Amino acid sequence: MKTEFEREEFFNLCWEKSILWFCKNYLISYQEFKNTCTKYQIPLPPNGYWMKKKFNKEIFKPELPKTSDDAGKIHLVLRTKENSKKPKTAKKLKAIDSDSKSYDLEVPKRLSKNPDPIIQEMLSDNPRKHPIVNNIRDYTKRYNYGRIWVSASKKPYKRALCFLDTFIKVMKARGHYFLFCYERAYIVIEGIEIAIRMRERSKRVYEIEKSGYRSSKLVPIGLLSLITGEYSYEKEWQETPNKTLAEKLPLIIEYLEREAQRERKWKVENEKRLKKEAIEKKKQEERERLQKEEIEKLRFIKQKSDLWHEANKLRAFLEACNKNKNLTEEMKKLVVFGYQKVDWLDPLVSSKDELFEDLDPHKLLEEIK
Repeated sequence: MKTEFEREEFFNLCWEKSILWFCKNYLISYQEFKNTCTKYQIPLPPNGYWMKKKFNKEIFKPELPKTSDDAGKIHLVLRTKENSKKPKTAKKLKAIDSDSKSYDLEVPKRLSKNPDPIIQEMLSDNPRKHPIVNNIRDYTKRYNYGRIWVSASKKPYKRALCFLDTFIKVMKARGHYFLFCYERAYIVIEGIEIAIRMRERSKRVYEIEKSGYRSSKLVPIGLLSLITGEYSYEKEWQETPNKTLAEKLPLIIEYLEREAQRERKWKVENEKRLKKEAIEKKKQEERERLQKEEIEKLRFIKQKSDLWHEANKLRAFLEACNKNKNLTEEMKKLVVFGYQKVDWLDPLVSSKDELFEDLDPHKLLEEIK
């Protein structure tokens, strides 16, 4: 088998052999293979390609993109028994620990003689319960005692306890802690709560009943999975026949701390945004308040202006009546009455009128129009 390939040669081989074939025969992981193809701009088969090829269906194969002449050759290392040995899990965490602290990540096959208090609580026959408030158990608060929910049969459950004991001790050593609420457990990283639980994986088995109907049931397969997060942020770490959760422990810890930092950063930014929005809202409310006050003032001025114009029109009419020598006695009395009411209407004069003192001049004018 070759270990050195030209780009076009490697491209053609990628469309003849699956990624799994490369991982089995060469010392390269799935992600490293994808990164290599990205580096050398080598298109990979899309989803459904191998099924179409299996049934001899029509397949579209793109052309190899052109690159600079110095792209170089692709080198792979053949996988042998010697270089395929898996390194100890405990060594993997040192690379992600910025404080250069070394923790024992080797998950034992048997539970230690001095397990973490959380594991002791899980082993206890008399678990502590949430306090009762007004004859009702209080499930709204977080407590520093409780159990991590594990759904598994006997043997996988024991392995889950061994894994959780190591996981809890390492996370506590890294400065994190755990909280509990009812049947939920949370690990708190930088103030961010991340739910955790474990279960045994199962597979669906179909059976044909005597009646001829097809039925199915879930059968445990002895492999564990760790579930972190809740709802749309839930992530499940599954054991496989070739890789245990213990081997994935460094990746799990790295992921949890990275997600907590991302969530923490988002919360800080969100608090800043909410604070800024509150300030803007307060400014807008103050602006609207001042607008209303000034609109009221403007309305008041407009009303006084209307009264002044109406009073001047009436006064001009009364002066014209005085100049008329043919006025009747009744009309002369009305002119005198008119001068009194005009002075009451005029906002620049505002003479008192006992009979009209409880009336609004502006409303009165609106009514008599």
